[in-house]
Amino acid sequence: MYSTFVLVLFMTACSSTKTTTETISEVTRKVESKDFTVTVRYASPLRMRQVILTSEYDLRINNDSAFAYLPYFGVAHTAPYRSSEGGIKFAEPMTDYVISSNKKLNGWDIHFKIRSKGDTYEIFMNIFNNGNATFSVTSQQRDMITFSGEIKR
Repeated sequence: MYSTFVLVLFMTACSSTKTTTETISEVTRKVESKDFTVTVRYASPLRMRQVILTSEYDLRINNDSAFAYLPYFGVAHTAPYRSSEGGIKFAEPMTDYVISSNKKLNGWDIHFKIRSKGDTYEIFMNIFNNGNATFSVTSQQRDMITFSGEIKR
């Protein structure tokens, strides 16, 4: 939890994107319509140092479904059956989707669950009015990992 707080504080303090009325409106529209993609740039595993990602990874929300193509670094309690199934990948309907405005952090808090063939995931997301985003993924079979990036424009 502490590393997530530090990451959130770092992203809001070091943001290079200015928060304009247009940016706030665009982010609000995307979040409220449940139609946005977060492109991730950093991964922060629970027991490791932050990893700068050099390939394209993202988490997409579209209506009532979520689509993830994310790497995984950390401790896995069970290994995937096939080595090609590494990372966090799913294209499934969301359950228990909750969205709320977070005036303290100038943005949105989103929480939902995903049940895929191989695992169950719980996602806690913070989206800031400047378009930056952080989210943590908890799993029944792996340690938590936190990602940070920005909403695609």
